[in-house]
Amino acid sequence: MSGFNRFCNAARRTATKITDRAGELVDNATAAVKIKGLEMRIDEQYENLGRVIYRDLHTEESLEEEKLRIIAAIDALFDRIAELKGEVADSEDATEECEAPACESDTAAEEAPTEE
Repeated sequence: MSGFNRFCNAARRTATKITDRAGELVDNATAAVKIKGLEMRIDEQYENLGRVIYRDLHTEESLEEEKLRIIAAIDALFDRIAELKGEVADSEDATEECEAPACESDTAAEEAPTEE
């Protein structure tokens, strides 16, 4: 019966690891989608900036404040992308640390057969 218990424990640990890893992959995919959306917004802001610069060159309007506002928005989007990429890198580093042989030695000791 102890062999069956070891099997059940190993299956439970494996299922937990798979569930955890799947959750991490979903989180990383969500962050990647958010990053892509922010990059699209940056492109839109660059287009807006180009339009404002064009208007500034061809009219007598003073559009410095509007240009600075758009540039600040672009900088804020870049900062948010950097934050998201940092979060993804941190979660990947944590995953790699847990997948190291030291983490698995604990489970190997638990799975080692005991003599009866």
